[in-house]
Amino acid sequence: MFKKLKIIAALVFIAATMLIAIPIPASADGGPIVSHDLWANLKEGQQVAVVTILNANTAKIDLFVSILDKTNQSHEVVFFVPIGTNTSNFYAVEETLAEFDKESTKVLDSIIRDGANNRQHAIQILFSGALLTNGVLLVPIWSPILLSGCGAAEPQPEATYETESSQISIYGIEENTDLNALISTTGLPSSVSDTLLKLTGQQIAVVKLQTHPQGSGSTLTGVSGEYGIHLSWNTSFVSTESGKTYSYPLGTGASWSKPIELTRVYVVAAKGMDFEVNYPAIGSNQSGYEFIEGARITDYYQIPSYAVDEARGDFGRVWRATYTQSNPTEDIVIVAKPQSAFSELQANIEQSATPLSFIFALFISLLIWMLSWVFLMPRLLGQDSLNKPRLRWYFGLIYPAINSALMIFPGGILYLLFLIGLTIPSLAILFIILGSASIGFFSLIHGGHLGVPRGKAILSFIEVSLISSAGYLVLALIFAILINVI
Repeated sequence: MFKKLKIIAALVFIAATMLIAIPIPASADGGPIVSHDLWANLKEGQQVAVVTILNANTAKIDLFVSILDKTNQSHEVVFFVPIGTNTSNFYAVEETLAEFDKESTKVLDSIIRDGANNRQHAIQILFSGALLTNGVLLVPIWSPILLSGCGAAEPQPEATYETESSQISIYGIEENTDLNALISTTGLPSSVSDTLLKLTGQQIAVVKLQTHPQGSGSTLTGVSGEYGIHLSWNTSFVSTESGKTYSYPLGTGASWSKPIELTRVYVVAAKGMDFEVNYPAIGSNQSGYEFIEGARITDYYQIPSYAVDEARGDFGRVWRATYTQSNPTEDIVIVAKPQSAFSELQANIEQSATPLSFIFALFISLLIWMLSWVFLMPRLLGQDSLNKPRLRWYFGLIYPAINSALMIFPGGILYLLFLIGLTIPSLAILFIILGSASIGFFSLIHGGHLGVPRGKAILSFIEVSLISSAGYLVLALIFAILINVI
């Protein structure tokens, strides 16, 4: 084993030396030096890289690469990996993907997931604040924004059938079908849009076929025993017009005869350092997390897709790009820079997004509602002030209190339905129950005691609710952008 590792390390070192010594562009790692017959039976299974920015001049690279051979024999494969300039601390070790993930990516994945959950909770809290202002009446308007923070709106198949190695999904094409969304969801090439348009009124079957190389094991779980090699080295950033840059050779995928099943690239910077990233977008964008299921891209391992997720906090910044079933032709370009005061502020705010959102939702929603009650209600009723006994300013607090109680029950049950995926039914029930309750309580408490017809009083109450809720939602959206949760 030790002898084999020495041979591998020597081969990589020689290739790296040639790349450094000869100033020619390196566009591929993936062209194994094998016979033409064997080339058709090889593919790169998983490629995982962690780029850790050590300082403004140096980065540490940890790379895991596995080569899958679908023949029933063992073959020798020679390949090279561009490793940059001024390399040092190079080493190579054979290990499984599970071992690499445990030592290099498990903590990073946890940080990114926690950051995504934090942003989702902040969005939900901000929109919950709208309910205190009777914002339930605007559910049909703001629910698409809430849904976009938790899951992508995409065409759903009418039926799905599975075999051992394939999945067939049936889609109906109607006049109102969003063909671009359908193409993005299924992974079909954009060139078929004209053909799909001609099939309006019909159905199509989208077949996803996955071949399984013999002896490769489960390759897309992230905890498999897929065997590969872990290379690690330090490299220097290159001075360019953009700044100190390092190009991770993602474009090496262009040379592979088959798509790379799964590619993950992490960029990590400790507090005090920051970076910019330019990356290719390949396939459909599946960035983000579902509340329960986890990273959205895990449902798209069999089609060309990509996802970009990140998190900031006291730990610094963690960025991750994931590609599935892709042959990238462009590299990921990383520009390192010192952390600015604004970037540090962003990190601190993002880490505190949930408590900040709670404070904003509670106080701003109450402020907007009370201002609307005090200044708009009497004018809509045709009165000049709130001096009438049944329209004192503090009576406006009755309705946020009622809404708070309704948010606990039945709101708590509806929130559970929302979390398990029944988003549309839970929002519809919320709209009907809380909306009816707000109007009903007002009718009972104030509707017949304001010196105007009951219908006019109720209409004025609805108008105040809509105006105050709209004002709060505008401020909530601005706040959400400022704290970087949407």
